[in-house]
Amino acid sequence: MASIKQAQEALGKDFDVGGIIKEEQIQLKGADKIISDAAFKFIKLAQQRINGRKKVDTGNLGNIVPTLVTHEKGNFSITIGYEKSNPASKYYDFQNKGVRGINTNQPNSIYKFSRPLSVSKKMVEAIMQWYLRHKNYIKNDDKRTKLIPLERKRKSIAKLIDPKKNLRQIAKNTAENIKERGIARVGFFDDNLEKAFGQEFYTKLAQALGQDIAITVTQIFKK
Repeated sequence: MASIKQAQEALGKDFDVGGIIKEEQIQLKGADKIISDAAFKFIKLAQQRINGRKKVDTGNLGNIVPTLVTHEKGNFSITIGYEKSNPASKYYDFQNKGVRGINTNQPNSIYKFSRPLSVSKKMVEAIMQWYLRHKNYIKNDDKRTKLIPLERKRKSIAKLIDPKKNLRQIAKNTAENIKERGIARVGFFDDNLEKAFGQEFYTKLAQALGQDIAITVTQIFKK
């Protein structure tokens, strides 16, 4: 079972896209065009899944790019993934496959959170920044309805004095909750490869080439 630390160490060390292509720039023919079309179909399906699961935050997770098609001795290859400069290159597969929670042991994933429950400062800071971008998600955990008027006033004054400290505590609680419950699987990479590069794709490619072929679709940053 891979740990978060092991996974992070394996991500994003060697990828240099070199020849990233954009759909509107494509002027390909034959097999190269069929492969590139399938790559962009895959990317659109992945982005639809990301958007549908409301995983869009800064937009990095949906910024998936393909490289040019390469071929050698009848083998065709294309690489699909993230540029090194994209922060999503370091965490995308945790969202894709999910991460097992300490208490729930769900979802069924190769990644898992490990004990102790204590969370890192980096994780807390990241969640604080997320809350600052989505202020409507900040919930009041003080159960204000149960406070008497004087206590309620004191709570309000305390928040005015140090709102950042209060937000940090909320972020810390959220981080601990994530470790306990896990991160849900989105499957935007794994579930869409077959849809874009399935039998229909191979049939089109074989017809274009007039022969059976072998193709490799590389998911970058994959261990």
